[in-house]
Amino acid sequence: MEPVRAEAKPLVVVEQSERAFAHAVADLRTSGWKVVSGWAVPTVTRRVVCSGVVASAEDAAAALLAALGGVGLVIDARADREVVDRLCDDLRRIGSLDHRVGETERRPALTREEQAIVDLLLEGLSLGEAAQRLHLARRTADRRLASVRHKLGVKTTAAALVEISRPGASASVPRPRTSPG
Repeated sequence: MEPVRAEAKPLVVVEQSERAFAHAVADLRTSGWKVVSGWAVPTVTRRVVCSGVVASAEDAAAALLAALGGVGLVIDARADREVVDRLCDDLRRIGSLDHRVGETERRPALTREEQAIVDLLLEGLSLGEAAQRLHLARRTADRRLASVRHKLGVKTTAAALVEISRPGASASVPRPRTSPG
């Protein structure tokens, strides 16, 4: 019998916009992580991520202690360069760091089901045709599309498709392969 390995806790530092931070939080929630606000370590730490703003050395120390307490982190880094660099160095000693710097924003992860709907819409099918091709009720397809719009922070399907097609916004997870036929 093989030993059970502990799941790697996400350690994400976002030095981009508030929207990029919100997308990082949405990515984790989509992946099944429970995201809590603040640096207090809950009693149950399995699949829990603490989130918040690090604007000072004290915030960085609290976030680091939370990570050492067994939770993942998603950090909106607003402190000065020295504090952020030191925090990132410390987090790299704990595990693999996802350090998001610069202007490129990641869009929230879509589920395979959501991505399948989007792919068909991008091919030019109507929502009804996409639902039929995926053997879904129209209402189910509509709910999945509503979830996509919510994740992207847009109000219309057209805006969602434009956002997804926009160059420079990298997907946070690889797109699933579509089967022929």
